[in-house]
Amino acid sequence: MRGVLATISGVIAALWLSSLSSHAADQCPVAVKGRGAFVLERGARSKTEVTFSDDAVISAVSRFQGSPLLELREYQGLIQLERIDRGHRTIFKPESDLAKLFPLQPKQEIEIRLDASEEGVPPAVVAISLRMVGTDKLAIGACGYDVLKFEHTETHSGRKSDPVIDYYAPELRFIIAKEYRERDGRTTLIKYDQIYPAEH
Repeated sequence: MRGVLATISGVIAALWLSSLSSHAADQCPVAVKGRGAFVLERGARSKTEVTFSDDAVISAVSRFQGSPLLELREYQGLIQLERIDRGHRTIFKPESDLAKLFPLQPKQEIEIRLDASEEGVPPAVVAISLRMVGTDKLAIGACGYDVLKFEHTETHSGRKSDPVIDYYAPELRFIIAKEYRERDGRTTLIKYDQIYPAEH
């Protein structure tokens, strides 16, 4: 009898866990198509709301303790078109047709030149290099997403930045983590802790 009860208890537990897993999956947003928004959190005080639609431009507003710090407009969530950093606005105008870069292909290498303009600063050209270096799966809370890993470097006024690995989730059309290499060779991954649909 105990064996039967144990079996029944095990089945009930499995069904309960399966129900929880299914419910969590239902709450995991995607931005592949349609119109909507989702929120990403990192820590207790940092939130980023991402708004998407049927077109290629994704908007994101990052807040700390409720105050806006950074606003972005990005092509497919991968290439910046506009950046407002604490009220300081920069516009990036691509010199080529970004639509030709999508859909993304395995081992894709992207070279882009953007005309950068901001008030009170002479115009400049920013060269961006995105080299796909692999794929991975990344968890944000109870949600898991396939990611494409891009080695990201920028050249501005003749100065080339240190490479950063962007973890880009095609389902979200957004970069959900960044990996930095320290001088001692160690790497640091900065990622979000939670994700959920925005309430509007």
